[in-house]
Amino acid sequence: MFALTLSTIFSALLLSAPNVEASAVPSAHDRRITIGGVLLDPSLLIPGRSKCNILNDINPFVPLSCHNTTVQNNLCCFNAPGGHFLQTQFWDYNSPVAFAGPNNSWTIHGLWPDRCDQTFDQFCAPEREVQNITQILEFFGENEILDYMHTFWKDNTGNDESFWEHEFNKHGTCISTLEPQCIQNFNNRNDVVIYIKRTISLFQILPTFEFLKRKGIVPSATQTYPFSDIIGVLKNATGKTPTINCNGRGNKFLNELWYHFETKGSVIDGIFTHADADSTSDCPDTVWYWPKGVPTPTPTATTTSSAPTATSTEDKGTIQVFTSSGTNVGCILSKGTWSQQTCATFRPTAGSVPGAIKFTSSKGPCAVDATNGTLSCASDISVASDFTNSTATSGSLLAFNDSSSFSADVVPTGSVQSPVFVGGDHTQVITLVYTRV
Repeated sequence: MFALTLSTIFSALLLSAPNVEASAVPSAHDRRITIGGVLLDPSLLIPGRSKCNILNDINPFVPLSCHNTTVQNNLCCFNAPGGHFLQTQFWDYNSPVAFAGPNNSWTIHGLWPDRCDQTFDQFCAPEREVQNITQILEFFGENEILDYMHTFWKDNTGNDESFWEHEFNKHGTCISTLEPQCIQNFNNRNDVVIYIKRTISLFQILPTFEFLKRKGIVPSATQTYPFSDIIGVLKNATGKTPTINCNGRGNKFLNELWYHFETKGSVIDGIFTHADADSTSDCPDTVWYWPKGVPTPTPTATTTSSAPTATSTEDKGTIQVFTSSGTNVGCILSKGTWSQQTCATFRPTAGSVPGAIKFTSSKGPCAVDATNGTLSCASDISVASDFTNSTATSGSLLAFNDSSSFSADVVPTGSVQSPVFVGGDHTQVITLVYTRV
């Protein structure tokens, strides 16, 4: 029965989205698959058994949630009133790196049962709310699930436990088919475990990062994307239109994504079918898919700032180095080389043309060598180079000749110093961010 249930669920998900690439959907026979991170053994994600008949769940005459024409009396086997489910994901580009999840994966927000009219209930059963999800999972021996959650179900302030509790208490308690009387062998809050496993199982067949990457859409601090391309890729992957939300400066930064479902039978062992969005995306025509951990520019990277006024001796900062994956790996030293040693201090001054800025370190003015394209700072440099797309404010993305791509041959470690080249022609592509101190 367990194997049939799992196979049915994943098969139904695949059939409801004929354009999903097969490698993105784990079968009941796969032991472990890696797509942009860690995928759990599917057998770990069997959430439990409902008191419904699985054969009724796949009966073509049983209505999908939100599509019934008569009142359904058994709400253990028919999700109502919350019959429209959202598996929600975050792209936490603006959170501290330690709390943002992997650079090559979106993260879990939750599983929400909306009513079928764009409204929803919340905190439906105060007596079933929990404050000990970690202990519940440990009691059931779900240590692999717990480890997975600490990687892919992240709170952007670092309080994962509180975030998980909020999601179950607010949304899980509003799922009619997940009430204790609907669960076979209910005990010790296995309704919480079921909610978590079902949420993760849906998240794992929806690898948003991979869907976009396969079509050449990857996080970038230098390139924007047409929003129509992004929503088109995700619609093609699932067969239905998702909801995508943006935030940040100009509301232009991808931040959250909602995949929509309707169900047959119980949320525990019934069938989830992709559905079109019941809400509207709020992103503009052109958006940023910003790398995690890279400070967003001020102003945005495609905007040339007005020329700053000459700075006083109090204006100073560091130039941080970020890899293309969004990882902050060291900074620029006073000679203009990249290292993980103590950061140098740079002083910004107005550039020679409007919208430009120059930098000076303790070694002297900083310039790009015209012969080999390397960045250097030295006392014998008579004219500092102009950098654009930058201001003297914290978090400014630096660009040279209108390109914010720099590169190096190696990622330096220890006391190693790596020359920095303009352009992305060398092995390690990087970006430079000026941060005021």
